[in-house]
Amino acid sequence: MSSSEAAVDVVGATIGLVYRDLDQHRRLIHALSGDPRVQGVELSVSAPLFKGSPPIVAALKNADGLRDKIDAYFDHGLVDDAARIGFSRAFSSSYLAKHPRSERQDLFRASGDVFVFAFDLTPPLQLPAVVHDAIAAGPHDADMLARLRAGDAVPNAHLRVVLRLFLDHPLNPRRHLDDEIKAAAERLGVPHPFVIEATTSLALPGYAKLVLDDLASAVGGAAVWLR
Repeated sequence: MSSSEAAVDVVGATIGLVYRDLDQHRRLIHALSGDPRVQGVELSVSAPLFKGSPPIVAALKNADGLRDKIDAYFDHGLVDDAARIGFSRAFSSSYLAKHPRSERQDLFRASGDVFVFAFDLTPPLQLPAVVHDAIAAGPHDADMLARLRAGDAVPNAHLRVVLRLFLDHPLNPRRHLDDEIKAAAERLGVPHPFVIEATTSLALPGYAKLVLDDLASAVGGAAVWLR
């Protein structure tokens, strides 16, 4: 669903999606919408990107479902460098007018609420044991994993994953010095990658990492743990 309201934040484990270009992120989002390990998706777009130009409005008018709405924003606002820079400048001006004493980092972080894609993972009990193994391999809540192995359900809040693209600077350069990002960029042969941040609950983030690993690899990107 596209709206002017940003998705509810998720605080916890962070996974970095490393790409050569932003169109890879579009393809990953599309893949999430059809993955059996995903039971629900949500697109949230706010000003200035939300219906922010005549081309976007025209594309949304002809959109047939969420996939087309996603494409409208990517084609006319995100992968178009000139349009993206224009929206970024408009966001900066608006934000600083409202928060004149903000630090540069505040502006950057706030720009991650302009285009947010969130998804809910299918409960692990409905999936093969490999999902439990992926949870065990990463940071996790031992009691929660024990409940899963015993056949108990987990709260839905732990299955929520939020993907943020920082419109202010989508390369996310503050992450380029992270060892995990540097290693992934070297593997991909991309000296200056785009880095999208995915956040999810600390209880069982290995499940989200498994899904994002598979889909990021399929589009030519990578998914890595971030501190």
